[in-house]
Amino acid sequence: MNMRAAKYFFGAAALSISTIASSASIMVTSTSEDTVGQSIVYNLRNKIAQSSLHKIVYTREQAGFIIAIVTLKQDDGSAAYSAVLLMPPFDKKGFDYYVTSIVGYCGSNVTERCGANILASFDQDMTDISTAVQETIKKK
Repeated sequence: MNMRAAKYFFGAAALSISTIASSASIMVTSTSEDTVGQSIVYNLRNKIAQSSLHKIVYTREQAGFIIAIVTLKQDDGSAAYSAVLLMPPFDKKGFDYYVTSIVGYCGSNVTERCGANILASFDQDMTDISTAVQETIKKK
């Protein structure tokens, strides 16, 4: 999502989304039955918690963004994953908005790096959206 689209998208609703305005409050959901997938999710949550730019939250009501991850165990002990960046609607009712997604492959010995890479992949989109929201709020 580019900055112009984000500004348009947030127009009138910007005042009701304080969860996005200051720092990105991120909830991570997962469907990970395998240990490598669970480790990726654990490390992603840790990276968010350690970040000075983002904040980990555990409820949809608190979330400015949602990262939804699905992992599949591979025969060689690694995991394939799909990670989707979503944004809940401003009133927290209805369907989430799709922002972007990535797919990847992660070995059991690099799950910390995979978690960091997922966060890095989504960081610019979250920053652009948060900046657009802040600019819109300032104008009100």
